[in-house]
Amino acid sequence: METVTELPPVIPTCVDFCFRCHQSCLQTAMNHCLVMGGEHIEPEHFRLMMNCAEICQACANLQLSGSAFSEQQCAVCAAICEECAISCERIGGMDVCVEACLDCAKSCRSMASAEE
Repeated sequence: METVTELPPVIPTCVDFCFRCHQSCLQTAMNHCLVMGGEHIEPEHFRLMMNCAEICQACANLQLSGSAFSEQQCAVCAAICEECAISCERIGGMDVCVEACLDCAKSCRSMASAEE
């Protein structure tokens, strides 16, 4: 029987932040932005929210799989999360999403710099 390798303790935290951000961006985009309209559904902002949700999910998946590319993915994820937080804060009314993005960006930056 194969033994499951334990992940380093920092990874579950980053994975959790990534999944939380994925959920927050997706739910906010679909259940808040689409209802609010206006600036909330401008292509640049809405696309950024969807990109953030997708990169966070992919980032968590790479970490969970033990991918050699997870640190690089974390760096990209952090940059997108930061931009998404800025956009959501600028428009307003999306504080939960802003917080999730900033938490994820901070955690991903730590993961990305851990391997340098």
